[in-house]
Amino acid sequence: MSPRRKLGEKQGYEDKSVKNVALEIAKMEKKSDLRCRTVIITQGADPTIVVRDGKVTEYPVDKLAASDIVDVNGAGDSFVGGFAAALIKGKDEKECVEAGHYAASIILKVSGCELSGKPDSKYL
Repeated sequence: MSPRRKLGEKQGYEDKSVKNVALEIAKMEKKSDLRCRTVIITQGADPTIVVRDGKVTEYPVDKLAASDIVDVNGAGDSFVGGFAAALIKGKDEKECVEAGHYAASIILKVSGCELSGKPDSKYL
């Protein structure tokens, strides 16, 4: 059972789908009302789910060939780094998710988190 489904079960949500669990998380109490809560759920090769202002958006993930995947460690952290870097640069939500997907795809192709070469300038 996925961690998201487990959360839905633990919280007693009738609908334990990933989309609904993301919506429910977005409704949770916040300490600050400066911004709306944004919930992002990555699912490996399955679409990334983003909830913002009560709206659910799915972003497809470009599939990697199984033979290209070397190590999954660090892929989630890399997604966050790519997303945050694009966010800081003022990119829109779609561009932020794409930057996160790109960063994760690079890390999936190497052992550990060692990088060589130059990243795609589209994301710089």
